[in-house]
Amino acid sequence: MKTLLKNAREQKGFKTTEVARLLSIDKALISKFESGQRIPTEIQIQNLSKLLEIDLAVLMVAWYKEKLLHNLDFNTYSVQAVTEILAEKGIKIAQEEKKEIQLADILSEIDNLKNKLSNL
Repeated sequence: MKTLLKNAREQKGFKTTEVARLLSIDKALISKFESGQRIPTEIQIQNLSKLLEIDLAVLMVAWYKEKLLHNLDFNTYSVQAVTEILAEKGIKIAQEEKKEIQLADILSEIDNLKNKLSNL
């Protein structure tokens, strides 16, 4: 998301101070959004989308991904929890994606075993 925001701002020829002024938010926040130090609010995302002419759907997906990455510790249990929530909501994950998740779990377990062996 940070790269998306920065690239769009630069393509429009805006300085961070201009974006901040036009959206009535602190200039430091714009810099923090672009560096990944802060996550904008949903309203700020909508305003940035309009001002920078970024497809709202693309920006919202990037925003949710950022929020999830920031708030979840992605491990076997959290992935299973998210998968179960999606299933409860009637959203099915494609088999291909399930295989990728299983492969990620296996690779994670291999890394854990390597670490244990190296500590012996």
